[in-house]
Amino acid sequence: MNLMVVIGFLLGVFCIYYGVPELKDTYQVYLDPHSFVLVFGGTIATTIISTSFKDFRAILTVLSGWMYFKQRKLDNFKVVEKLVAISEQASKNGKSSVVEMGAKFGDGFLDRALNMMSAGLEPDFVRAVLETDVTEVRKRHFKLISMVRAMGSFAPMFGMMGTVMGVMQVLRNVADINSIVSGMSLALLTTLYGLILASMFFIPLTNKLKFLSEDEALQKEMMMEGVLAIMNDFIPIKVEKMLMSYLSSSAKNRKTKKG
Repeated sequence: MNLMVVIGFLLGVFCIYYGVPELKDTYQVYLDPHSFVLVFGGTIATTIISTSFKDFRAILTVLSGWMYFKQRKLDNFKVVEKLVAISEQASKNGKSSVVEMGAKFGDGFLDRALNMMSAGLEPDFVRAVLETDVTEVRKRHFKLISMVRAMGSFAPMFGMMGTVMGVMQVLRNVADINSIVSGMSLALLTTLYGLILASMFFIPLTNKLKFLSEDEALQKEMMMEGVLAIMNDFIPIKVEKMLMSYLSSSAKNRKTKKG
């Protein structure tokens, strides 16, 4: 589970709870399933209209929490270590000996790259194939991120719709106190739910997905450059120095201390 997501969510809840002192005594006032269904259900319905079944299924995977709370299995430092190990193995026993070293490492990108290298394909062709792979991944992620960002705008719209409908309910019978109370509840709570969903869920989720997408693309680029360097007979130290340039200063210091 991504610890930053948990910390951020708990901090947001605490700020709301602390910022509204009366909330602990009157929290029931803010709980209305009808208003929530109007806002969240309306957002989902609009998303269904806006996308295909395949893309909507991908969005459901995100909303269910798989990617939102996903803990990365790889970091950039481990990618460098792996590629240096592959380079050392290739220098000692030949390029065909490293074909299995990419298995079960990441999502299969490195495995595909090593298989192309062992097949004797030209470096230019391998680069073109791997760059296309990275580009297509970015495109798929961008489409998904755009839809989640759109959901962040749909939610406040349905909140405003509930506000308008609640005011209309109030104006329909101003002599009936029950009608006024229920109408104002609908008017205010739908706006509140729309703002909460947008500011604490959909918009942060968009930023989280951007981070995961760019980090994945960077790791794939590192793997691509490392494999191409091995194909061009770079010695292991040159492969390491080249890939270290992708790392942050803290990761480079980590390598220095370890070495």
